[in-house]
Amino acid sequence: MDRIWKVVGFLSRALKRGGAVCLVGMAALTCVDVVGRFFKYPVFGSVELVTFMGVLAVAAALPFTHETNGHIGVELLMRRLSNRTRAIVDACTGTMGCLLFGVVAWRMVVFAIDLRQSGEVSMNLQLPEYMIVFAVAAAFMILSVVIFKGVIDAFGRMRNK
Repeated sequence: MDRIWKVVGFLSRALKRGGAVCLVGMAALTCVDVVGRFFKYPVFGSVELVTFMGVLAVAAALPFTHETNGHIGVELLMRRLSNRTRAIVDACTGTMGCLLFGVVAWRMVVFAIDLRQSGEVSMNLQLPEYMIVFAVAAAFMILSVVIFKGVIDAFGRMRNK
């Protein structure tokens, strides 16, 4: 089991790096586009590319953010609960989150297959949109596994307390 968690951790960190690359790309492309517009030569399709990179950056950041507890939480209430009650709350919310993102990832794969079969492309650059949807679905699948690991850890904390 340890080997699986190491692979998931590696994938989570790799996605984080990919998200960072997307953020840098968004900033660079926006700067080039703004300067280009000043000289009457905007970057064609920059809005599409920035949108795609934004979607990828958010989806790629989610697994690592969850793994490191980087999300905003309601600490005011949780601090007042016992360790066992916190573990129960973590297990319940983690189970619901794992199921939610698992279903969303599955439905996104189905949607991406439909997009690929229909030949749907972006408006200006004619890029195939299904690849972006597949990438987001993969990030959500990894997020589901990361959340599942948190649920297992929460059950372990319940047993130990």
